[in-house]
Amino acid sequence: MFIYLAIIVSIIGLIIATYTDLKERIVPNKLNYSLAILGLIIFGAYSITLMDISFFLFAFIGMCWGFLFGWILWKIGIFAGGDVKLFMGLGALNPLTPALLKMGIFDSGPLFSFPITLFIFSLIAFFPYGMIFVLYKLTKHKKFRKEVLADMKEKTIRGIHASFFIAPTYIILSNIIPIESLWGLLVAEFIIILAWGRIGKKKIYVTIITFIGGAYLNPILTIQSLIGILFMIVFVYGIIKLMFSLRPLLSSKILVSKIEEGMIPGKSLMWKGKKVVEVESLSISQILKYVKEQQLDKIFENKTLIISATKARGFNEEEMKEIKKLAKKGLIPNKMSIKESMPFVPTMLIGYLLAIIFGDFLWFLFMGV
Repeated sequence: MFIYLAIIVSIIGLIIATYTDLKERIVPNKLNYSLAILGLIIFGAYSITLMDISFFLFAFIGMCWGFLFGWILWKIGIFAGGDVKLFMGLGALNPLTPALLKMGIFDSGPLFSFPITLFIFSLIAFFPYGMIFVLYKLTKHKKFRKEVLADMKEKTIRGIHASFFIAPTYIILSNIIPIESLWGLLVAEFIIILAWGRIGKKKIYVTIITFIGGAYLNPILTIQSLIGILFMIVFVYGIIKLMFSLRPLLSSKILVSKIEEGMIPGKSLMWKGKKVVEVESLSISQILKYVKEQQLDKIFENKTLIISATKARGFNEEEMKEIKKLAKKGLIPNKMSIKESMPFVPTMLIGYLLAIIFGDFLWFLFMGV
């Protein structure tokens, strides 16, 4: 009864947090602290009922672990401050949450893994939520929509072409390299795909020959692999690429004097000598490019960060005062690009519902416990 009461309180809390996040873009501290206190009270009562203090300790440790995990995500720029405290409250309420659709009687997974599971499920929930947000933005910008869809069409054709090569290549290699040597098989395929990518116009002929070879060896498995790879490359990669291509629509220029705490800059600001420079945040593709070109100094270039565009918390009070001073001195323009970020709490609500239904199966899958 106590565990299910904690689930109900968590869902109600997340619904309220979703409403405030969508309406005001904040998660009230009163709500976060209330969830944490209620978690301690519920499991404290559970401990008194069973004459066993361990359940109260579980809630306390869950609260601390939820805060620590959220704090780590905040430090690397994924979470805002309110998200950290919300994770703290949910950690107190969910140290022993069971699955409603169970593989066993209680499928809580390893103790205190719930914050990790919740975060993973929230990321999964982010895709449909993000797509709705992206499609809504596209409907508002007809010209940009045409440009994006034209670019996506070209990349989709390339993805389909790549799928028709990758799927049969795996089938052919699995007939040469023992399936037990999975890593060797994957490395070999990776090298072959890299070589295939450099062929040029003759690529289509190599793809046709490879597909015929794979279909001859195992037609059913070739088709199954093709469907799976098409889904991964065309659908999943396509969604991610579409979401990232809309970054220009998710920012607007505002006066520095009107910037408020929590707003997220479109670009990072750094000191370079006596000048303030506006730089794009490093992406994975840029890092790989610098590594390939042996320009590691560009990754670790000695600059002093003023404000980062990668942190979900946005401007804090100190940074906000600093950029306003810089604007008055003429070191930066009077207008700055500000990101329009997507609220994360709605995906946390969906992720929580998925987590209590399916349990920590992802944890079992990756950790083998």
